[in-house]
Amino acid sequence: MQSQATLGNILVIDDDTAITDLLQLNLRSEGYNVFVKARTADVTPADLRDIHLLIIDAARQTPSGFSFISELKSTPAGLRTGVIFFSEYESERTLIEALDAGADDSICKPFSLREMLARIRAVMRRRCRAAAPAPESVVMVGDMRVDFNRKAVTIDNEFVNLSNTEYAILELLIHNANTYTSRIEIFRRIWPDGTGANERIVDTNISRLRRKLGDLGSCIVNRSGLGYMIAV
Repeated sequence: MQSQATLGNILVIDDDTAITDLLQLNLRSEGYNVFVKARTADVTPADLRDIHLLIIDAARQTPSGFSFISELKSTPAGLRTGVIFFSEYESERTLIEALDAGADDSICKPFSLREMLARIRAVMRRRCRAAAPAPESVVMVGDMRVDFNRKAVTIDNEFVNLSNTEYAILELLIHNANTYTSRIEIFRRIWPDGTGANERIVDTNISRLRRKLGDLGSCIVNRSGLGYMIAV
């Protein structure tokens, strides 16, 4: 596949032509180069060359979308490829399988085109950040100082006593500053084994984090369908 679009190359794998036609038309108008395959079995290594983002369903195909994602992420090139899984979730287990396989985000069918575009932009931005130089060891957000090496947070030179989980969420949001991070992704990154928890634990911990940050807690904003963001 040849790279032509300035915003990146996207491969969509789905046998629903109504959805693939919709995505292809709108993503091309946004400035992406879009390719479509109906089945995972039809995808060759050449088709994956220079692909920046994979949007895939194929939950009922052979190989399944889960297997396809897992195999892709086992390769060096695949580790640099963003993946959005989209499907009609039959159960929470479907979502967990996709995330365990290596998907960066997921969206349930039927979906809002506006939400899909926002998620695509977010995954593509995170992909660019992953290839960027290491971030600074100390970041200022207003009067809050976050020292990543010491894992210490101070506001007006006063130490803020955060739990390990609260600090991990804050660090994740800062590394993705000004970009919404979905609740699902936060949950997957902070609670990788998912033991004894569900996505709502994200809301609980962010509420606690906001309270401990006082007035600066308002820097952490959320939007339904997109997730949480720290504005700097």
